[in-house]
Amino acid sequence: MRLLIIGINIRHIACSARRAGHEVYAVDGYCDLDLESCACDVAPLSRDGMEGPKGKGDPVSEHIERVRPDAIILGPGLEEVRVRGVPLFNNSPDKVRRISDKLWQARWLERNGFPFIRTEASAEGLDFPVMIKPRRGAGGVGCRVARTRSELDWGEGLIYQEVVAGRPASVSVISDGKEARALAANEQLIGESWTGAAGFRYCGNITPLEPHPESDIAGMAEGIVSRLRLVGSNGVDFLLTEEGAVVVEVNCRFQGSLDSVQCATGVNLFQAHLNSFRGVLPERPAIICSAGRAILYASRPLKIKERLLFPWTADVPRPGSRAERGDPFISVLARGSNREEVVSRLRERGELVRKALH
Repeated sequence: MRLLIIGINIRHIACSARRAGHEVYAVDGYCDLDLESCACDVAPLSRDGMEGPKGKGDPVSEHIERVRPDAIILGPGLEEVRVRGVPLFNNSPDKVRRISDKLWQARWLERNGFPFIRTEASAEGLDFPVMIKPRRGAGGVGCRVARTRSELDWGEGLIYQEVVAGRPASVSVISDGKEARALAANEQLIGESWTGAAGFRYCGNITPLEPHPESDIAGMAEGIVSRLRLVGSNGVDFLLTEEGAVVVEVNCRFQGSLDSVQCATGVNLFQAHLNSFRGVLPERPAIICSAGRAILYASRPLKIKERLLFPWTADVPRPGSRAERGDPFISVLARGSNREEVVSRLRERGELVRKALH
């Protein structure tokens, strides 16, 4: 199938599609080196996304005219864009917009009897410390804890949550709009200092989740995704607390765990995503190994001079590109027989990348 995949960062989606045998045309905000090996053509997209009027001059329409694809897949940052005249293999823009609202999510989880984190449009009535988050957004960007009223941020587009301690985890799910199938439970790497990430920034995954929790988070994720009538690849994030699992959020899109899930299960997530639109779901797969992806963040302003394309790197920046302090600039991948092996290899490879930059 001739596919146009467009988004701020779509390397993981495009490469999965290419491995499934599709003809891939990519429009991406980074145009990384390894994306080139997965696509017949790579075109740049503004990292500001799709702000501004739609219609003539709209980058999606321009690339549809240029590529003439059989279908389109919208990636990160563009999932709410409306596409006309070409089949779209995504959840509908209206559904994505509604579910991406974290305040709406919390109310929906409460109404449907799932464990949730108390979430409010203001901090009134919440005990300190309070978690402050953008009402919309991903990757932990803009999340912080206020320990006193004087540390609160006030403004539109923010939500306030009770602070819950727990181990971050996620479940990767494929759904056909009626039924859902959990493919893997994953450990989430959040704010790991060895990646250069700070605060609550998302910095990768380990698949499978070890040790496996007592709570049936796979079954819970299937129930949530099926009740929301989502289609394709979707994810549910959890915190594993002493009292049990609590839902953090639902992501109605391809997740950053795609690399580790594919490696650990042998399932091609892109093809499973496409098949779900025909009502075909995979069985829950067996785990064949442990696998991980870690996103490295710049500890200082960087100008990339080296060619960092190795068998175990991904999202590889082009020589001459720049990253500001705190920006993600590359990913490292690893597999092993258990979590400890995978984390050790990720850390070693992260150090090798940083040494190569000096």
